[in-house]
Amino acid sequence: MSRTRLATSLLSLALAACAAETKKPVVSMEEWTQPTEQHKELSAGAGEWEGTLTVFGEHATPAPIPAQEKVEAVGSFWLQSRFTCDFMGMPYVGTGCVGYDPATKKYVGTWVDNTSSYFALMEGQKDASGKLVLHWMAPDEKTGVPIPHRSESVETADGRVMTFYMGEGAGTKSMVIEMKRKR
Repeated sequence: MSRTRLATSLLSLALAACAAETKKPVVSMEEWTQPTEQHKELSAGAGEWEGTLTVFGEHATPAPIPAQEKVEAVGSFWLQSRFTCDFMGMPYVGTGCVGYDPATKKYVGTWVDNTSSYFALMEGQKDASGKLVLHWMAPDEKTGVPIPHRSESVETADGRVMTFYMGEGAGTKSMVIEMKRKR
């Protein structure tokens, strides 16, 4: 095959792949640049928090572990979190970002921590009761095979409870984080 023909074939494949890519719904520039009610609700979570982390299952903690979290607003659209505690005899540090995507009408988030190289990319919505439910895939601790994970967060002005599950369907409760706004 000649170079020109090969280059044309590769270009055609690349263009076809781009055309087949799923496109995000179109929203106006105003929708991208003006905070929504969802952004305003999220922004209320900025501040310093203290509370506990309780782990269930194989790594269950005998008692809740003291934890701290600093949550800062990144403009009017995003929250950046830094969560710390001592877990299994070592310092744990995790950081995440959460916001709302007006194009997909979903909450989106990320999470990384010092215990693994895994990058969690989360997506979800609030249910009828106002609970924020986020879903992502992460490796199973025993097999390394990606499995479904979810968190369910209930927040008030001065408190929040985040319950984590892993596995298919209802899943298995793996962790609960209970935090109060620091005074």
